[in-house]
Amino acid sequence: MKIKVVLFCITIFIFSCIRLKAQKTENEPWNYKINIELNDSSLLVNLNIKFTKTKTGQKDFFLFNRYIQIEEALLDEEPLIFTRSNDTLRFETFQKKEMTLFMKYRIPCSLTESSKVIASYSDSIYAYPVLFDTSQIFCERFNKWYPVLYDNFSNYKVTILVPKTHKVFAYYPETNYKEIDGKIEYSFSCFDEDFSFFITPINIFYQHKVIQHNNIIFEFYFLPRPRRLVSIKENKPVFVSDSIQIDSLLSISVNRSIAAIEWYNANLWKKEIKTLSFVETGILGLGAGLGSFILMDRMLMNMEAIDKYAISHELSHIWLGIHTEYLAKGKFFMGESIPEYINLMYYESWAGNDAFEKAIQDKINLTLFDVPFYTVTFEQVLNQRKGDSQADEIIYHKGVAFVHEFQKLIGRDKLLKIVRETYSVPKHFVSLKDFENSIKANDCWKEYLKLYEIEL
Repeated sequence: MKIKVVLFCITIFIFSCIRLKAQKTENEPWNYKINIELNDSSLLVNLNIKFTKTKTGQKDFFLFNRYIQIEEALLDEEPLIFTRSNDTLRFETFQKKEMTLFMKYRIPCSLTESSKVIASYSDSIYAYPVLFDTSQIFCERFNKWYPVLYDNFSNYKVTILVPKTHKVFAYYPETNYKEIDGKIEYSFSCFDEDFSFFITPINIFYQHKVIQHNNIIFEFYFLPRPRRLVSIKENKPVFVSDSIQIDSLLSISVNRSIAAIEWYNANLWKKEIKTLSFVETGILGLGAGLGSFILMDRMLMNMEAIDKYAISHELSHIWLGIHTEYLAKGKFFMGESIPEYINLMYYESWAGNDAFEKAIQDKINLTLFDVPFYTVTFEQVLNQRKGDSQADEIIYHKGVAFVHEFQKLIGRDKLLKIVRETYSVPKHFVSLKDFENSIKANDCWKEYLKLYEIEL
């Protein structure tokens, strides 16, 4: 998933990483019951968590957005005694192994304005714990809108009550849908590391296409835009505003997206997908692949028009890079660089080898406003985290270049085999160690070590 983060405080981030290292424990799955209601300019949340302390000893804390005001909190039906420090909520130690936490709180948002960008991978630095733009709202665990620990699978039972005029998209399809007092309640049940969801008015989309292909229902929701970027010529943007041309441009994106799903199924492993929704959002900086739906902001749509493989990158996350260890070395290499390279292999399948080689060379050379970008080592790529101004360039460009060098040494088929063996384990947090173990099992360790000897 690719969420642009700006105005990020590196000092806070480093402190956060040091402080949160203790949370890597052998947690048993938690059980969440979350009831959410969209009410004027807030989300009303009633939450129950049943969690178990492990024998190894679990720290008595949650990660929870510091700007959320708790209205009520009970631990085993007694008032919760807690302290808060940034996004860490610590509570009084109990000897009981199994506990139940109840919390009631409101998440502030707005139906008339836009949120600032939130520091997703560290302590929150803005007052809103969710992303929103006028009438659309997006929630995910990295903004800590509910109490979490990272690298922890849980059972989720969630209901979201919204006006009839709105629709809810979530990481998993809804299990039930019913009308209650003039509103619509969506119900969800899943086992995963997160429950991400997106609320939007349904009547704001100008074109809603539904296509059934190979037993998959594809839904496309596009926002009305008076013009759309179609290309860059002589460093100047070229737009189209004619409705027929816009429809043609969007149809190309639709067809490429369907073809990408087929390619990933054929070259990685078969995924059972019943419905996949593509939803355009006005939340700037939000492009994400989230299981059963893909979020596309204006920047992602512009990138798709220019390089023609932006949306298929997000689609790659249905297979690759979602469950990666949060604090582990190589998180973003495993979570973004490798998926982006596999995405470029799909791009090559229809654009041709010349286009593929040009894309790789652009990533290696990476010029910003005709100023050559510097070279980095493989160690730098593995240690790169989100946060500084060059993070995306190193993760999405230099990291991809190193994967390409590895592929040149071992071959395309061997790389795909290693990727399949690394990522296809169900309900598992993938790490760099998993990747390296697969490399060793396929007798490619000597070639892998050569990556540490070069700069790109």
